[in-house]
Amino acid sequence: MSLITISVQLLRRGFPLPPRRLIIIYLTVAISIISISEIFLYFFIIRNLDQESNQELLSLVEIAAPSLGIVKTEGLENIEKQLSWRELFAEHKQSLEWFDSQGRLLAREGQNFLEAPLKTTISEQVKSEDFPLFKRQGQVRTVTIAMYGDSQQNQTVVLEGYIRASESTEEMDQIRNNLQLGLALGGSLALILISMSSIYLTQQAIMPVKQGFRKLKQMTTDVSHQLRTPLTRISMATEILLTHTDKIQPSDTRKLKIINDAVEQLRSLIEDLLFLIRLDLTANLEELQFSDVSLNLLLQNLRGKYQITAAKKSIDFQVRIEQKLTVKGNSNKLTKVLNNLLENAFEYTEAGGKVVVLGKLRGEEVIISIRDTGMGISPEELPHIYQYFWRGEAAKLKVAEGSGLGLTIARAVIEQHGGQLEVRSQLGKGSYVLVCLPSV
Repeated sequence: MSLITISVQLLRRGFPLPPRRLIIIYLTVAISIISISEIFLYFFIIRNLDQESNQELLSLVEIAAPSLGIVKTEGLENIEKQLSWRELFAEHKQSLEWFDSQGRLLAREGQNFLEAPLKTTISEQVKSEDFPLFKRQGQVRTVTIAMYGDSQQNQTVVLEGYIRASESTEEMDQIRNNLQLGLALGGSLALILISMSSIYLTQQAIMPVKQGFRKLKQMTTDVSHQLRTPLTRISMATEILLTHTDKIQPSDTRKLKIINDAVEQLRSLIEDLLFLIRLDLTANLEELQFSDVSLNLLLQNLRGKYQITAAKKSIDFQVRIEQKLTVKGNSNKLTKVLNNLLENAFEYTEAGGKVVVLGKLRGEEVIISIRDTGMGISPEELPHIYQYFWRGEAAKLKVAEGSGLGLTIARAVIEQHGGQLEVRSQLGKGSYVLVCLPSV
């Protein structure tokens, strides 16, 4: 049975991710990597260009620094006699402005200037260590330096004025736009190539895995079917012997009943395993052929079945359906789910207890709730109830038989139908099972 157990667990897990989803995740990761790389590259290039442009302006203003005294005393027309700065930066559309210590404009040369006067650009809070001061307004970039000189009276440093160099950012903006366009086109081309290659490589990679899973599914199904034959023979033999108790010893009768019970338990386990395998074989919703299923009819049939059990155990069993409940699904699978849930409720509810089934329509969902006053489940064990072959310690003591697959099957079927299964329980007070399914 260990082979079947391992196989079923692998089959129920199936592929960690469907091929389509795997491709989507791969592309998402690729897009993220490309985007982050392009953003980093973009800002790295732009930062270097900005630094280079700022350095050019700073070089210009530093070269023009000696000209402040000439402009203040002789005017701009005599500056070429002392300094030929214009020839060095004429091709870069750069400009210079000279200001006195109060920020009043003395002279300017060039064609690109800030609209704001220097007084609004340099506040009183700007300290000497804040220079050179870089600014940008619209399509003009500037750098401003403060010029200081020695006072002849008390030999202290005094502010003589400011020099501001300006430059148009049109060329830089054009470079930005071209860079953005180039990175966008390059990234798009890379994504197209990655998409095409990822689809091909994913299909090639999962092909042998798919074949292996098909073989594993077929082998598990075959083994399960092969186990049915010897179990049926054993069961028939024990039943024949039990019908002729006069020919066997009383002690042998007890042994035969134990054998027969064990055979039935194995048969039930194999049926559950085969059910899980068939669920996996039709895991793709596109392959499922669902029809309209009346839950009213299913619950009425189950009520008739479990009323006998309720009478034998003196359990108050109620089924209340408020309205017509119809879902899209498989009648046999949903019957098995509800049967498993009711079987659990009756197994672990003592005589004199209560089991209540309520069906109602809430919005676009059909809600089936099963509440019992049974032994309940401890908070420590509740997270493990959907594990394969898991049973709580208290449940094992109360009911020795059981495969531990009931809730596993129930959740798998409900999720296959696009619904949800929720179990709430308190130890010693009972359990509350909630089944939510999309209504028709």
